[in-house]
Amino acid sequence: MSSVALLAVVAALAGVLGRWWWRSQEKGSDPSRCDRCGKARVLLDEETEDAHLDEGQRHEERLGTADYHVWWCEACERGTVVRHALESTTRRVACEKCGHDAAQEVTRTVSPATHAQGGEFQVRLSCGGCGHTQRFWRYTPRVRAS
Repeated sequence: MSSVALLAVVAALAGVLGRWWWRSQEKGSDPSRCDRCGKARVLLDEETEDAHLDEGQRHEERLGTADYHVWWCEACERGTVVRHALESTTRRVACEKCGHDAAQEVTRTVSPATHAQGGEFQVRLSCGGCGHTQRFWRYTPRVRAS
């Protein structure tokens, strides 16, 4: 085997081993195992898990923007919360104040884009979780000639 081929094999092996080591060092990478004691956790049902979620997380579940799972360690009496984003027909974005995907985005065209100038939109975000509102403008480029 040539030295170049040997070097390529060693580099590939080092990459695989490096990724394996990095993943093994990540805290909480496997929610079904407790990161404190190493014992198996149980996945709580929807009714039981609500006691372990904050109000913003419960609100995201009601809106349908996220689903939270709580993995509970019986030995340590500690849980870990895992968020799963869901597709939604209403555009929801993260709230600047509380951080939950509970802000509804509404846009209004102020001026459409033309060949002479770009367009302008007014954006209003209203968070159903904490009540925070935010207003700002977005701009689009000019319409290009075909």
